[in-house]
Amino acid sequence: MPSPAAARIMTPYLVQRDFLSGGERAALLAWALGNEGRFAPAGVGGVGVNGAVRRTVSLRDLGPLAAVLKARLKDRAAGFVETLQTAPFAVSHVELELAAHNDGAFYSRHRDASTGDAPGHGQRVLSGVYYFHREPRGFSGGCLRLHAIRDLDTDVASDDGSLDVGSRDVAPDQNTLVVFPSWAPHEVMPVRCPSGAFADSRFAVNCWLHLRRSAKG
Repeated sequence: MPSPAAARIMTPYLVQRDFLSGGERAALLAWALGNEGRFAPAGVGGVGVNGAVRRTVSLRDLGPLAAVLKARLKDRAAGFVETLQTAPFAVSHVELELAAHNDGAFYSRHRDASTGDAPGHGQRVLSGVYYFHREPRGFSGGCLRLHAIRDLDTDVASDDGSLDVGSRDVAPDQNTLVVFPSWAPHEVMPVRCPSGAFADSRFAVNCWLHLRRSAKG
C-alpha cells in the first residue's frame, strides 16, 4: 500500500500573464471602483452568505467587460484543456463574478464544481481567477492555495492550516489569470489591507467554464 505522501496528487494549474491589455485592465478597474456601492457580501455555493466560510463582497454585473472576458476565455478554452490535460469539452457558457477582498477577507477550502442535476443545467468544468488591482498595490496576502488531493476525491487535510505537501500558493499578481479544474480543492488565503479603502482591495474576476448537462431520458 502506498504511503499517504505517495498518494497525494498535485492539482494541475496554469498561469497566463498579461491576460488583458492595459486599456482593458484599466477599464475593468474603473468599472469596479465606479460600482462600489453595488457590491454585496458574497454567498457560498448558492446557499447564502456564511462569514465563517467566505468573507468578501462581489458583483455579478461586469458591464461592457463581461463580453470581452467571456470571448477571450472561450477562445482559449482548447489551450487550457491541452495544457491541463483534462478531457476536451464544448463550452456551453462562461460564468463570471467580480470579487473584492479587503482587510480580513478570505474563502475557506472548497471546490467549485456544480452539484445540481437539473436537465440542461451547466456544470463547471474549469475555474479561472483573473487578478487586478490599483497601483501602487495596497494589500498583501490573498494567495490562491491549490491543495494536493488523494485519488481525486479525498482531500489531504492539515491540522494546523499549514501548506500540505504537494500544494501550491499562487500569488494574485497584476493582470494574471490562473486556471485549474473545478473539482480541485482550493482556498483564498487571508488578505491584509491596512487602509481599509475599497480601492486598495485585492480584485479578482472568478470565471467558470461550463459544460451543458444532458437532459435525463
